[in-house]
Formats: sequence, C-alpha cells, structure tokens
Amino acid sequence: MEQNPVRGVVSAIAAFVLWGVLPLYWHTINYVPAFEITMHRVGWGFLTAWAVVLWRRAVARGSRSAAVPPAAGYAPSDDPAVGDERLWPPFVVYRWHLLSGLLLLANWLTYIWAVNNGHTLDASLAYYINPLVNVVVGMAIFGERLDRLQWVAVAFAVAGVIYQTIGLGRVPWISLTLAGTFAFFGVVKKRSTLGSIHSMAVELTAVGPIALLFIGLTIVVSGFPAWTGGGSFLAGDGTATGILLGAGVATVTPLFLFGVAARNIRLSDVGFIQYIGPTLMLIIGVAAFGEPLDYRRFPGFLLVWIGLVVYTYSTLRRRNA
Repeated sequence: MEQNPVRGVVSAIAAFVLWGVLPLYWHTINYVPAFEITMHRVGWGFLTAWAVVLWRRAVARGSRSAAVPPAAGYAPSDDPAVGDERLWPPFVVYRWHLLSGLLLLANWLTYIWAVNNGHTLDASLAYYINPLVNVVVGMAIFGERLDRLQWVAVAFAVAGVIYQTIGLGRVPWISLTLAGTFAFFGVVKKRSTLGSIHSMAVELTAVGPIALLFIGLTIVVSGFPAWTGGGSFLAGDGTATGILLGAGVATVTPLFLFGVAARNIRLSDVGFIQYIGPTLMLIIGVAAFGEPLDYRRFPGFLLVWIGLVVYTYSTLRRRNA
C-alpha cells in the first residue's frame, strides 16, 4: 500500500490529542470506583475491538472477491488475520497476548485511579519518561546498547524522579507503575504479528469476558459489595451510563488512528508526536483539575524534559547517520 504522509501525521496528531484529553472523559465520573470504570473499559473495549477486526476482515474479503482496492486507510498486510486462518477462531488466547492483556489491565486501572484521585500530573510524568524507560528495558532484556547521549538522557530522567521523590516526600509510584507496565507491555507486543486493533482484541480476550460478567453482576445482583459502588451502569445516572458505555469507542478510536499513522509515517516520527499526549494531560491536570505544579514538582518535570531533548537529539543523529 502506498504511504500517505499527510494522512499519517494527521492520524498521529489526532490519536495523541485523544489520548491527551482522555482524563477529562474519565474524570466526568470520578465518583465511580476506578475498578468499575476499568471493567467497563475492558469489557466494551473487548467487544468494540473484535467488531472492528471482523468488519475489517469482511472489507478485505469483499475487496479481494471484487478485485478492487481495499478501503482507504486499511492495509491488509498490517493485519495478518486477513490471510492467516490459523489465527481463527478469534477467541483463542495466545500466551503472550494473555500476558500483555494483564499488563494492559494493570496499566488502565492505575491510570484511571490516578486521574480520578488527583494524580493526573503523576500520569503525565509517566508518559514523559516512558520512552526513556523503554530504552532501559531494551538494554536489560534485548541487550541493546545505549550511546553516550542516551545515558545522559536517562540520567536526567532518573534525576527528575529522584527530585520529585524528595520534593513530595514519596516515591512517584504511579508514574513508575504506568511507565513500567507500558514498557513491558511493549516488550511483549514485540512477539505479536497482529495489527494494532487485532492485537488488542486478542489481548482483551483473556480478561474481556470476566469484565462483561462483572458488568452483568453489577446490573442484576442487588446489594453488590460496597467497594464497587453498587454498580453505576443503568442505575439511574445517565451520565455514568453513557460514559461507561462509550468506554470501548474511547479506547479503540485513538488506537485505530495510531495504526493508520504507523502505516503511513516512520515510527520515529510518531515518537516525536507522542509528547502531545502527556503535555495535554499536564495542562488539564493544572488548569482543569487544579493540581499544583509547584517547586516540589516543576524542577522534576524540567529535568525529564531536558532528558527528552537529549534523547530526541540522539535519535535524530542516529537516523541521519
């Protein structure tokens, strides 16, 4: 399929803008327990992702039978399920996708809890340091070598985390958990040959049915344990019901756009655009949620930003070489 750089850049920007403003979506129902929101995100995300996979498969089959080009933005080569019947039936869970599904669940639960409990800045810091955590994980697991500038970038990130630990009087465990689970999620996904949406569908197959069972119980079982809030879905709160029901679309839409971007521009270019996400989260945390970016936090962020500038320069220099 011929690449379309404009489509790729626009899709990447749209994906990271959506990811960046997603805290506003979850914060709308911050009175709903994070575990319940996460179960709805997993359950409806599971159904939405498989719906997209089946639709794309039908489109690809129709395109082949009619001998016409596939729909714009769709590349069959990006989705091996189109031509590999061994990946079906769809509810077969592969061990690596099971592991990545559990990592995704842990990441989502931590992220939603953080956003709805006044820790959006911690979540923002996580996605700033994530590229540098990826570098360290790549070195530890795959034996990748870091050049001098990359070591400098990692050192600045570590200094930023240490500063926040001292300034806040606690280890920024939310940032480290989010960055760590996402980094190892990326490691596991390296073993996948599936496209982005199909990969998520298979990953959520491990936990999606359990999440749907949970949703069903919160609807039909009276007096569900108090820690679930008694179930907010279809409980008379139209806002909560609508937000929870839309969790699948809110999850899959930016992922679909990211898949389009990855097919049309270099991943290194996508990497530069990714900082839109945590930057919007930072702005939302300060301006919308009133979280303080004071002397206890700002120098830590500044150190991380310097590290990212060094890392970006190192990446550009390597690519040009």
